[in-house]
Amino acid sequence: MNSISNHIVKDKQYYKFCLYGFLKNLRFFEPFFIIFFLSKELTFLQIGSLYAIREIAIYIFEIPSGIIADALGRRKTLASSFLIYIIAFLIFYFTSSYFLFSVAMIFYALGDAIRSGINKAMIVDYLKKTGQEKIKVKYYGHTRGWSQIGSAISSLAGGILVFYNNNLDVIFLFSILPYLIDFVNVLTYPKFLDETKEKHLSVNANLKEITKTFFSALKDRDLLRTLINTSIYSGFYKSIKDFIQPFLKTLIIGLPVLYSLTNDEKLSLSLGFVYFLIFMINSYVSRNASKITMFFGTPYKMLNASLFIGSFLGILTGLLMEFYVSVWAIILFVFILLIESARKPATTAVITDKSESKVHAGILSVASQLGSVFTALLVIIIGYLSDLYGVGIGIGAVSVLLGVISLFVKVK
Repeated sequence: MNSISNHIVKDKQYYKFCLYGFLKNLRFFEPFFIIFFLSKELTFLQIGSLYAIREIAIYIFEIPSGIIADALGRRKTLASSFLIYIIAFLIFYFTSSYFLFSVAMIFYALGDAIRSGINKAMIVDYLKKTGQEKIKVKYYGHTRGWSQIGSAISSLAGGILVFYNNNLDVIFLFSILPYLIDFVNVLTYPKFLDETKEKHLSVNANLKEITKTFFSALKDRDLLRTLINTSIYSGFYKSIKDFIQPFLKTLIIGLPVLYSLTNDEKLSLSLGFVYFLIFMINSYVSRNASKITMFFGTPYKMLNASLFIGSFLGILTGLLMEFYVSVWAIILFVFILLIESARKPATTAVITDKSESKVHAGILSVASQLGSVFTALLVIIIGYLSDLYGVGIGIGAVSVLLGVISLFVKVK
């Protein structure tokens, strides 16, 4: 196969990668997650602490999961994550306790830690095997595009489920089915994607070799700067993306439409539809991420510029949310989400360029791990400031912090 071709080979595995992304994002509860917690009478700081617990748990689980996946087999490791997610969904459905929510968040984190980095590493290895390595930004952009379509449909379906059931809890049960299907899908991946260990080494020896190479890679200051650059925006994005929900609720309920519906019915349909539109736009951006990267010249320039742009938009969004309730705050917020979608493929390409192939899953996992650290810190700040001064002030404050950090982590 011609390795310099710019065309994606849409074979059976391409569609399996796309199906994986589509199904894993069918989390029908996501557009309502913070509203769900608020309905259980939790404060913003408690909600922020739950998010922080999840991210700290990801931090703890992340590196071991990546190394074990590389050493023992990625398919079964990845598939098991969906069963762990299901445990978390069941706890969310059956309880209203802050303590048990914390337990659910730990299971949620374990699923994220096991899953994170592994599928990306398998995509990179598959592209090498099929001679498509040169188009990994474009290829990963396509698969992420299907993830965003999954999020879009999930949002719309979640709104409909809440509307007809008049119950936020039930959407956790409906989220179980697509995860069971994705469990089966991952197990049908080609077996050669598990072949990361040398045949003459035992499992223990291979684990030691991978661990040694992994920590050696982290001594590279250029790679570390790259990891911080790529993960700080992900942490920023993850920390603010759900805190827009209370603002959306205020904005939607105040709109002079759908008079015949109750506020809860209006919220369920409108919020689901708004998130549907957001993720559909995100899907388009993901599928065209390579063109966006080319606009900046290189993935490196794109990562550097987008940090500053995202910070600036976050500051404006926070100010609008706090002092001028307007749809413009939502529009600016959408652009913050779009930047994350545009950055993701470039992030994968740059990190895998700077690390050895046998530790790709581990390196990509540590990028997610750093993102978890930043998310945990930022989400606590947002929760604390939201209780004291308002959500807009919280988002604006962490946006300023992102802008300051961006000055010191430019990728060369």
